Amino acid sequence: MIDAIWVDNLIKVFEYERRLYAQILEEAENKTDVIVKGDVNSLQETVLREQSIIKELDKLRDVREQIIAQISRKTGKKPEEITVSYLAEIFPEDKAKRLTEIRDSLKETIERLKLKNDINQKLLNNALDYVNFSLNLMMQPSPQATQYGSKGTEKQVSGRNVLDIKY
Repeated sequence: MIDAIWVDNLIKVFEYERRLYAQILEEAENKTDVIVKGDVNSLQETVLREQSIIKELDKLRDVREQIIAQISRKTGKKPEEITVSYLAEIFPEDKAKRLTEIRDSLKETIERLKLKNDINQKLLNNALDYVNFSLNLMMQPSPQATQYGSKGTEKQVSGRNVLDIKY
């Protein structure tokens, strides 16, 4: 049988992961507003907060893998064979129920995060397209103007239009 400490620790890790993913989802929702407003400074701050949360998630993943390795040794299964469904079968009923609840909640949060990130990606792409379009408009060649040379001959002159200038 698996030591109760490993079961409890694994559940705590999953709970903490769920909270961190909820924080990332909240940041992603804030990011949508920031992108729409075009607030680059706030966007940078949001990304930094997200990166900090992701670092915490990486640490938790390492802890979770260590716990799974311990459970793997006790059960004789390979670590990659150990799933929440398998653990629910071998854990006591109350712990199994708690673990599956956390898994379901975590799965829902991750799906919502995925959708929100897709929306944010599209908004960022639209903003970049607009910036590129604006830059192209500013940098396109100005209309050709006719100038007369020193001998009275016409010559066409074109240049780059960087600013709005009357011709």
